[in-house]
Amino acid sequence: MQHFLTNYYKLLSSLSLAMDFSTNGLMRHHQRVALISLQIGKLYGLNIYQQEKLFTAAILHDAGSSSWNEKDLLFDFFTTGTFKHCKKGYELFKNHSLFKSIADIVLYHHDRWDGRNNASGLKREEIPIESRIIHLSDRIDVLIREDIYILEQKEYICRQINQEKNKIFDPQLVEAFNDISNRECFWLDLHSPFLNEILSHHCPVITKELGLAEVLSVADTMSKVIDFKSPFTRRHSSGVANVASFLALKAGFSAEQCDIIKVAGLLHDLGKLGIPDSVLDKPGKLTKSEFNIMKRHTYYTYHILKMIDKFDTINHYASSHHETLSGRGYPFKLDGSDLENGARIVAVADIFSALTEIRPYRQAMEKAKVINILSNQVKAGAIDSELTSLLLANYEGAHILNEIS
Repeated sequence: MQHFLTNYYKLLSSLSLAMDFSTNGLMRHHQRVALISLQIGKLYGLNIYQQEKLFTAAILHDAGSSSWNEKDLLFDFFTTGTFKHCKKGYELFKNHSLFKSIADIVLYHHDRWDGRNNASGLKREEIPIESRIIHLSDRIDVLIREDIYILEQKEYICRQINQEKNKIFDPQLVEAFNDISNRECFWLDLHSPFLNEILSHHCPVITKELGLAEVLSVADTMSKVIDFKSPFTRRHSSGVANVASFLALKAGFSAEQCDIIKVAGLLHDLGKLGIPDSVLDKPGKLTKSEFNIMKRHTYYTYHILKMIDKFDTINHYASSHHETLSGRGYPFKLDGSDLENGARIVAVADIFSALTEIRPYRQAMEKAKVINILSNQVKAGAIDSELTSLLLANYEGAHILNEIS
């Protein structure tokens, strides 16, 4: 596994994009909050270790908010319903090998400076400095409108922020913001098509790399964010990952290859963060128009994962799970000549997991019905016959792994 290395910055900044879909489109909220935070933090005098924590917490700060309805509430400047997603983010990170140092930062990132109505009971300097910076940066960003030239918004945003100095925001941090807000480049960067490149220039962990075991841990956390999106798919991503890696092992894949397939399984529905709640949460059959919207999710998965170093194989396995051997799948109309065994495994695991999961609108399907559906998918030229037969020969083991995911 030592030879698999990917860039920490590219991994987190790319995955954060998936969390930035909302009713208003792709907002790049996490990247902009990270950029604002790093500039304020440096001016305030944070050391390099604090800057690393600040970047990681900022780029992931809203991981506890997946549904578009939740996100819409957070874009109210004076929103008060923030503790739920802060607590959910804290629970995601508190025992994580890479992210436990940011758990408290995420938990308190909406705490007011004056302590008023803070669920934590903290106020002023009791609130972690990184949380205070992210809170300020987050509220600056929600004031930014996409339909007005950014330099025309500067005066209004600065006035709004300064009115809340000593109340919502740390006064010293507001002064740091006032300093950097005098630079036109600060504002132009926030509306720039080169935002990712600009953020990488400010990032203190731009050269940090992660091995496969660490990528697995990040993907596992991201799968929870994906599955928070809808009550209909709770734990689906981890189920697909477990079944896919199990099937890969049975098919003779090496331990490293099984882990790569597991990462793909964990991230295969990443693009569903860009699908409206109303489509994902519909208990009945989708209309043609709704299904056309759903088809975007693998397209989004592909383009987000494409931005990450050494993710070509993972991307192919993850984003091809609705392609078919017959070439009638989506979104790229790949066929059997294009689909590697890893992609075929994830596709079989995805169908198996969906059929054997309990959903709010139905119980898990009986074994006979699952076998019948999978067999029909093979006959239709959708999925691989040998891998399907291998899975069905190990049905009980796969079913247990899906249930405990």
